[in-house]
Amino acid sequence: MRRCFATMPYGGWILQRLLYIISIIVICYVFIGYSEAIWYFIDSAVSDPDSHRPDSDSHRPDSDSQQPDSQQSVISTQPRPPVIPPSDPMELWVPLLEPEDVQERFKERNKVVKDLCDLMESPDFEQSNMYYFPNLRATWIPVFGADSALWKKFFINQYASKRSGRAGDPNNLGLLSKYLLQYKTVMEGTGRKSRHFTKEPDEVVRFTVIRHPLSRLITHFRKPQLERGELAALKDQWVRPSILLGRNDPNWADEQKYSFELELNYWIDGKLTPEQSPNNPLLSPPTFPEFVRFIVDAADKGDERAYNVHWRPISEWLDICQNDIDIIVKHEKVESEIPVLLEKLHITSHEDYFLLADRADGINIEDYMGQLSKQDQEKINAFYDMDYRIFGYQ
Repeated sequence: MRRCFATMPYGGWILQRLLYIISIIVICYVFIGYSEAIWYFIDSAVSDPDSHRPDSDSHRPDSDSQQPDSQQSVISTQPRPPVIPPSDPMELWVPLLEPEDVQERFKERNKVVKDLCDLMESPDFEQSNMYYFPNLRATWIPVFGADSALWKKFFINQYASKRSGRAGDPNNLGLLSKYLLQYKTVMEGTGRKSRHFTKEPDEVVRFTVIRHPLSRLITHFRKPQLERGELAALKDQWVRPSILLGRNDPNWADEQKYSFELELNYWIDGKLTPEQSPNNPLLSPPTFPEFVRFIVDAADKGDERAYNVHWRPISEWLDICQNDIDIIVKHEKVESEIPVLLEKLHITSHEDYFLLADRADGINIEDYMGQLSKQDQEKINAFYDMDYRIFGYQ
């Protein structure tokens, strides 16, 4: 090759130098690649000397990863919203800490509602569930399980005619039916609120009291546990379906199944005791896992029973993106927030009635959530996902 270059003119000399340079570059590149591989091997061997041995523990099954299913179902009892897919527009939403000042706190909640509703393109659940009281120039939206009984009793005592009530039921919400705003009277975009009702003036104050969705759920679940009469009252809503879904055995003969379910009806109605049929596994109140399983199963099937008013997601019940609520009070912060609401409504003389009410329920959310399987915990959190995000609950 050298002889060939020697016979070339000046251009051949240049080509010779270029080939030398290219050869040096290739040699350096190969050397660097081998050097990195060698240093990687040395570093790995130093940090974990057993990792390259064929009989190392790294080649044995991990004892923790081979736990039985019963142990794998033990999960953290801290409820939190499920992970949202990256395509979700709310993925980057991080709720801020609420201000100490109550007025600013109300404003911040409304801002959060507006921002998230804009992200979700303002879903419409076609709900009103609103009671307008002309004397107060206020509209109340009850959330069951969040001081609703307290406010209902107050409004009945102030404005309802006892003669229109049902016998033996002086606190029935039906006593306030004449104050209910009918959804059919909605007038879109006629005032400062996007959803306006014909009987409701534009300057009205709309308010509600909300509560952690799982606290509401647990409070309702405990009713038949604490009061025997609630079993019959809630029989068809969820008590009987929860028991049957959780305890039916496919191995039962048709005749035995029919007998057990008939006895279940008698027991719920108070006509049979478990001692009279000790072999019937259906004759006890639903457990919390059975109750939750009923809800998530109904929700998966699109069954309306999953959306009972006593545990339906608050954001849906309030139709939060459509009804423009002015003041959202949190049950967990009534001591600081109720006085501000009462001042806005000009009924501060009733402050003791609201602040001295017994709200002690002794509910520990973690204890109840810890009873659920991982799958059901994820599903019930997904059921309330919008509530967690829009109201800042964890």
